[in-house]
Amino acid sequence: MKIQQTKDDYIISYMLLRQLIGVIGIALPFALIIGNRLLGNEYWVQVSISHYFYSYMHIAFVGVLCILGGVLISYREKEYVFANRVATFAGYFAILVAAFPTAYKGFEGKHYFDTTVWHGWFKYIHFGSAALLFVCFAIFCFVIFQKSDEGFVPAEFPEKKKLRNHIYKICGWGIVLSILMIVGCTLYEYLTDSQTTFTKYSTFIFETTALLCFGNSWLLKGSVNWKHSDNAVLRKIASPVR
Repeated sequence: MKIQQTKDDYIISYMLLRQLIGVIGIALPFALIIGNRLLGNEYWVQVSISHYFYSYMHIAFVGVLCILGGVLISYREKEYVFANRVATFAGYFAILVAAFPTAYKGFEGKHYFDTTVWHGWFKYIHFGSAALLFVCFAIFCFVIFQKSDEGFVPAEFPEKKKLRNHIYKICGWGIVLSILMIVGCTLYEYLTDSQTTFTKYSTFIFETTALLCFGNSWLLKGSVNWKHSDNAVLRKIASPVR
């Protein structure tokens, strides 16, 4: 017996895909911290999210980035091809970040992964891919998500859509400012040849803020069906913006 799928079946999956991407982005830094501590590393926070590659959460770090990459590569918007291309690039960049780790220097505590497999040229691919990944995240916030779900800009948006666009802009600027803060703190340490507790963990802090902005923007974009949800909490959360 052939099961016939309706357009609504595809729409629900489409929205759930957006929500999944958002949840992954928000949960990643906290899962790494908690998991690393529970597995026995006394240092909860590393100097960057990328340094968890060498921790007991190695498999989770690589696995989550590869899952995120796969989901982004498979992400498709029927009416907006540009969004599909940006998502595909972002997916490949996420996988490259996982495949080519940052240098071991700066990692604290017991390491899980064999550090001898690292080569100096890895860092260029790692940092380049990470930077371009965040650029893709910002493009979604500043350009793609601010259009209608059909991929065009009508003459006038409804008030709730205007509010959502304002939130997308905040998330976009949050990503941009996070990147600038990482660069600024790195330059400060290089130029002054000194390190404070804040600058030491600044990369982790601002990678986390960038991921929170990224994750929340995707959750908001994927919340279309929340206003019709059987869950009262989801309906309450969505009511101001949907």
